[in-house]
Parts: sequence; structure tokens; C-alpha cells
Amino acid sequence: MSGRSPPLAALLLPGVVVVAYDGLAHYVSTIPDAARWAAAVTALPAAGVLLGLVGRRCGRIAALAAGGALALLAAMLWSRLPADLGGRLSLLYLAQYLATNLALAYYFGHTLGAGRTPACTRFAAILDPAMSPRVQRYTRHVTLAWTLFFVLSAATSALLYAFASADAWSTFSNLLYLPSLALMFAVEGLIRRLVVPPDERHGILESIRAYLASTRAGDRPAPLSGTPIRQ
Repeated sequence: MSGRSPPLAALLLPGVVVVAYDGLAHYVSTIPDAARWAAAVTALPAAGVLLGLVGRRCGRIAALAAGGALALLAAMLWSRLPADLGGRLSLLYLAQYLATNLALAYYFGHTLGAGRTPACTRFAAILDPAMSPRVQRYTRHVTLAWTLFFVLSAATSALLYAFASADAWSTFSNLLYLPSLALMFAVEGLIRRLVVPPDERHGILESIRAYLASTRAGDRPAPLSGTPIRQ
């Protein structure tokens, strides 16, 4: 039935997969004799994203063909992979980390320009199109905070990669990233409880879920009916 909540296992599985991937990436980046299979597994998310893009652009048949080609190429190259891939793959992990965080920083940051609706304001408008100017200002500040968070995360990772040990860089980028995200959500939630009145308060996760549901349904976020934010 469509109204039934997804089972707990379905909610936990993505988190378990992400944690396992981060742990494996840390292992490959810091252990000199990291096994080839471990290095190969860490390439699976990138391959999955690539195949997903091919599927959306060209259809399922093209995605299956591309997947077969990638599997054949991997099988051909497997015996030629050196036993030590950690040092070589760490640069790939750095590029992946920087690309992800800078893309998210751009996603939030470019909505702060004049004449644009901040991303977090747009999320909140799904649940409350008539939000007050105070809440609009607050969600604008939250959008700025997330922009700065992703920029600082990328900058810190790059500096650690350049000037610190591989273990210090990998610990920050692979092991501490998810806890830092959780801490950011927790701090924002605490500040929201102090700043936003209870009758106007909606959780950020609730707002994001509402926004994703609206995009899946093909709807556009409702325009704000309150006083426009001063830029």
C-alpha cells in the first residue's frame, strides 16, 4: 500500500552502505598494502552514478550495455593492477570529496543571489507557503550556513591532503565527514528551536522530504505569499 512507511531495514541500508564505503576508502588510503579488491570496490559508487546517468539519458538498454563494457574492462585490467593502490587512489578520493562538497556549496550558494529564493526557504515553502518574513530570513541564513559548511569541508580536506599525513587527511575526509554532517543538522535544529516560534517551526528533514515528494510528483514549490526577503 502506498501509505505504508518503508521498513526499518530499507531506511538503515543506505546508511550502512555509506559507512562501509567510507571505512573501506579509509583502509585503501592509509594501508600501504591495501588489497586490489578493496580498491576496486571503492570505485563502484562512481560506476553506479555513471550508469545511472547513462540510463536516464539513453535508456535501460544503453545502461546495461555500458555496465557490461565496464565489467569487461575491469576484468581485463584486474591482473595489471598493482598491489599497492592506496597512495594512487587517495588523489581520486580527494577529487571525489572536493567535487561533491563544492557542487553542494554551489547548489546552496547560487540561490543566495539577488532575485533568487534561497534553497532552504524553497524547502520550507513546501510546508508553509505563507511563512513570515522572520522565517524567510532564518532559512536564508541556514542556506548560507550550509554553503559555508561545504566550502570549509572542501578547503579543510585539500589543506590536510597537501600538508598533513595521509592518515590525518583520510580520517577527516572518510571517517569524520558523516559525523560532521550530523553535528551540523543537530546544531541547526537547536538554533531553530531557539529562534523560530513553535507554530512556524518545521524540521529541515521534513522540509526536504516534502520538496523531494513534490518534485517526484512533478509539482513546483508554491510561491511565497509573505513579505519578500530583503537581499
